[in-house]
Amino acid sequence: MTPFQIKWQAPEFKYRPKSISWYWISIILAVILLGAAVWQKNFFFGFFVVAAEILILIWANREPPLVEFSLNEKGLSVGGREFHAYTEIESFSADEEMDAEWPDLFFQFRRRLKPVLKIKAPKNQMAEIQNALKAVLPQIKHEQSLLDALEEFIGF
Repeated sequence: MTPFQIKWQAPEFKYRPKSISWYWISIILAVILLGAAVWQKNFFFGFFVVAAEILILIWANREPPLVEFSLNEKGLSVGGREFHAYTEIESFSADEEMDAEWPDLFFQFRRRLKPVLKIKAPKNQMAEIQNALKAVLPQIKHEQSLLDALEEFIGF
């Protein structure tokens, strides 16, 4: 295999701006859950609801930081913090929505307990990245998970 290296920077996640009504709906749902927790005298769950709502309100409008990715003949490096060798990756798939500015790449690991890794790639480098990955990993068709669909519906 010839040595290669592809580097890019991409946002950590898709940013979705939220309206004021999104925040009000979030608060109303949290108050309903808190009321149910008090009614059931489940104060631990009530504490959890309050803590979760505070975190949702803090994180909801956070813009994603840029992460540096590097792909070479040995594997994928994410932000210089983690490295995934091709030997631990079973397959990859690409987002079919190629008109997006930052299409997604998904990596399925051989160990079933390890979740799918989802990263962003720039649209103008997507073909080059896919060709490099096809040389070392099988590409499969991506099927959207329930969690992905829920995230898209909620807009988080």
